[in-house]
Amino acid sequence: MKRSEAARYARWSAVVAFVLAGITFGIYLQRQWVAHVEKKSAPPSLAEDKERQSIGLTFSKVEGNRTIFTVQASKSTDFKGQNVSLLEDVKVTVFGKSGDRNDVIHTHSCNYSKGDGAIQCSGEVLMELQSAAAAERARQESSSAPSVVKVETSGVTFERATGRAQTVAPVKFSFPDGSGEGLGAVYFSEEGVLRLVKDARLDLESTAPVAGAKAQGAAAREVAVRGSSLEFGKNSRTVVMQGPVTATTEAQQLTAGELVLILDAQNRAQRLVATPGEQGELPEVTSQSARGKNSLKAEKLTCNLAPERWIQSIEVEGNVQGSSPTGTLRAERGELEMWPRVNQAKLLTLRGNVLLQTQDAKAGTSRSLKTNVMQMAFQGGQEGQASHLQRAETLEHGTSEWVDAAGAHSKLEADKLAMDYDASGKAQLMTATGSVQTERELKGRPTQTASATRGTVKLEPTGEWSQMNLQGSVHLKDADRTAEAQQGEFAKAAQTAVLTGQAVVRDASSETRAPKITFWQATGDVEAEGGVRSTDFSGQTGTMHLSSSLPANITAEHLQGNSKTGRALYTGHARLWQGPSVLEADSIELLRGTRVMNAAGNVRGVFQQAVTAAAPNKKPGLWHVSSGTLTYWDADSRAHLEKNVVVQSEDQRMRGPLLDLFFTRGEGNGGTAQISRAVGTGGVIVEQGDRRGTAEKGVYTAADQKFVLSGGKPTLFDPEQGTTSGRELTFFLADDTIVVDSGNGSRTLTKHRVQR
Repeated sequence: MKRSEAARYARWSAVVAFVLAGITFGIYLQRQWVAHVEKKSAPPSLAEDKERQSIGLTFSKVEGNRTIFTVQASKSTDFKGQNVSLLEDVKVTVFGKSGDRNDVIHTHSCNYSKGDGAIQCSGEVLMELQSAAAAERARQESSSAPSVVKVETSGVTFERATGRAQTVAPVKFSFPDGSGEGLGAVYFSEEGVLRLVKDARLDLESTAPVAGAKAQGAAAREVAVRGSSLEFGKNSRTVVMQGPVTATTEAQQLTAGELVLILDAQNRAQRLVATPGEQGELPEVTSQSARGKNSLKAEKLTCNLAPERWIQSIEVEGNVQGSSPTGTLRAERGELEMWPRVNQAKLLTLRGNVLLQTQDAKAGTSRSLKTNVMQMAFQGGQEGQASHLQRAETLEHGTSEWVDAAGAHSKLEADKLAMDYDASGKAQLMTATGSVQTERELKGRPTQTASATRGTVKLEPTGEWSQMNLQGSVHLKDADRTAEAQQGEFAKAAQTAVLTGQAVVRDASSETRAPKITFWQATGDVEAEGGVRSTDFSGQTGTMHLSSSLPANITAEHLQGNSKTGRALYTGHARLWQGPSVLEADSIELLRGTRVMNAAGNVRGVFQQAVTAAAPNKKPGLWHVSSGTLTYWDADSRAHLEKNVVVQSEDQRMRGPLLDLFFTRGEGNGGTAQISRAVGTGGVIVEQGDRRGTAEKGVYTAADQKFVLSGGKPTLFDPEQGTTSGRELTFFLADDTIVVDSGNGSRTLTKHRVQR
């Protein structure tokens, strides 16, 4: 090798060595720079008890092929000599055993125990609880309404084995329709249940306007619920508040042993259920009005809410009890339907042994209603206007009772009762339909009962009834008296009963018929109008015993009577008949107490004459009588006639201003009363054919068919025999014999032939 070539190789070797040295130095410098950058961006230097620091940590609990929950941390720090890691920026996502959850727990830092998998977070913790479907919907539809339940607390311990998170620190949570808080909490991730341990509080919001208030848009109103503990189940979408529970609004308060709030799929309040719980006390809703406290109790109260947060309906079940300053309510169950959006009652239905009682302490009155099913309809539905009761009706048989200030008791029952109310909410008219029954009790008076097909009752503002009208087959009973008609009207103040339409009144022995009959219960007065007919089946008419077996009848245009005094006055073409006996007059008055009858005005009568001793089997003749007045005394069997009195038979006539008829009871013809004697005074005229006798007094005896004229100057005129006079004249119709008493002790017998 030449020296020049060796030198050239040496130079190339030096260049190569220099390049290699430069490359080596560059690599060194690069490594130093990278180390510097890494050192600058790395976590702080480990303490003496730390081993290493790593970036990121993720672990999950898996059962089968389903992930129950996943724990993620952006950083994890292990400690030397300890089985604990420090997790930072921790996120726990809970999917639940069925995979329907998407609950997320956030916190800044936690300690992770490798031995049991427990995670302890001492700082603030945020839980966001929602279903998997809601989370997916939120990811796809950014405009969808949120349905997340947010929980804020601190000092949370999460158990990896059970998936349970718990804390003893204060807890706050919120959801779309409200918020709540409590002290201490346990979250069961596998079941999706959050439990507040004590001092639970739940605040619900409603945008529905206040009933009766002026419209002010949809201002939110709060319902504050307080209880000893609370359990929120995301899977079941329920919030259970353990008691004693108190829920308070602006106007009402609810107390219960347990309160359950059921949410819809968007976690909005859907149903509120109050029960006795372990406390055993019935749930109760109370409110305060100007008149006092109102309350409603039941074994179970359910409130159904619309998505817009107004009450749709309220259900009560078991031992329902209501009270107010004016009354009480009882039933087995009930449902209240509300008007949309305004939280006003629309329709209340009560079922099972329903009893409503009201009283007016000031007026001293009370009213009750019993039925098995009842509905109350309320008018309303307008914002800014309070609703009021419009109609109440029983859907089955109902009974309504009243007690007035005087202690009088009235009762009305029917297959269906309906009550209408005026604009102020005062009851004004009750309608009864089907098998109507009424009772009326006055102190010291027999119970008055009535029945009909239908009826109506007008009510006073105090709730007392003022007038009752019955229609269709009306039947009335008052003591021993009964009545029938097509219509009946009863007035409380006047204590009257008015029967119209083929009215019939009966007692133990008689009946009266008329188009209209009116009773005054307090006084005992009775009035019948428009064609009256009375029948006495005992045959006595209470005063005139004209037959022992035949009924006595009276007709007239009008009747006025009194059940207490026994007086009955028939006026307007009055007519009385019994068997062959007939009496007509402008008016006929019957006095039961004294057994006296008075007839006045155009008196006309037909009576049987007693048979003669000589012809006992001969048919009795009839006497026709007329006068201005007639008075009959049943005890004496005597009738006294005055004013133009005329009595006549087929063969004879007697006239005078005054006449007395005496009756005896025959054995035949049903024991009909017959005229046995007639006594005329005050100037008597006796006529038989052409024969005429006059005297101050005239006496006729039916048994021997004789006239005795006496007083004044008795005179007998006969066209054939002339005139005969004496102190007393006696003539016998049977043999036309006249006996003249001259007054000087002698007697003259004269016979006349009478033309018949």
